[in-house]
Amino acid sequence: MRGKEGFNNLIMDPGLHVRLAGVGKRFGAGPGVIEEFSLAAAPGEFVSLIGPSGCGKSTLLRLIAGLTPPSAGEISVGGAAPLAGREGVFLIFQDANLLPWRRVAANVELPLMLRGDPAGARHERVRAMLDLVGLPHAAGHYPWQLSGGMRMRVSIARALSVAPRLLLLDEPFGALDEMTRDRLNEDLLAIRERDPFTAFFVTHSVMEAVFLSNRIIVLSANPGRIAREIAVPFSYPRRPELRETPEFLALIAETSHALRSVLPR
Repeated sequence: MRGKEGFNNLIMDPGLHVRLAGVGKRFGAGPGVIEEFSLAAAPGEFVSLIGPSGCGKSTLLRLIAGLTPPSAGEISVGGAAPLAGREGVFLIFQDANLLPWRRVAANVELPLMLRGDPAGARHERVRAMLDLVGLPHAAGHYPWQLSGGMRMRVSIARALSVAPRLLLLDEPFGALDEMTRDRLNEDLLAIRERDPFTAFFVTHSVMEAVFLSNRIIVLSANPGRIAREIAVPFSYPRRPELRETPEFLALIAETSHALRSVLPR
């Protein structure tokens, strides 16, 4: 399902195409967490996943990242198996997961060190990423000296340091207050305009999903299946004023209704 503008509404970039065909996942002899999940995301698309707790949203991100194999079906990332395409993929978790003994710059630098980049290139990239997320002044701070929103900015800078072509975000702003969340949503889209990527985003916030996405996937629970696809027709760039428009509020109402329809009774 696409908006009226189709892929003309995407960020034009060399991001990765993602395809899931008949994917299922169960752990051991337990019940299926995900069943018959089929979805194709074009390069540059921003897809949000919403649904009841336990419907398999986070599991889907781990499947796409190659952290766990599917029990059924096939997944391809950039035309290859997830493990083969992992170099261009970065997963941001619900918590910033910064190393407390490393300063901000050293946290951002870590994936570049693990990749084997030379020191000069690493330091230049770290400076650029901290500028991008508005934290050049915090390079020498420890994580405990930062607010929750600032720690998440560092986590985003760390992810972007390796120029991912696919960014997987597992409810990264869920623990933040509404004002901070809104600001980080705006910052994330601004960053994506300058340093594009394809994105899969897990959230429990309907407003967040509508503001960020090209497409919203509503999952049913027990097991997780696609219950509804909702196209988001608003073009990029998106500004804060979009949240006040009747069209935006109407799409929030439509998406909320779709979400309520899959909640367990």
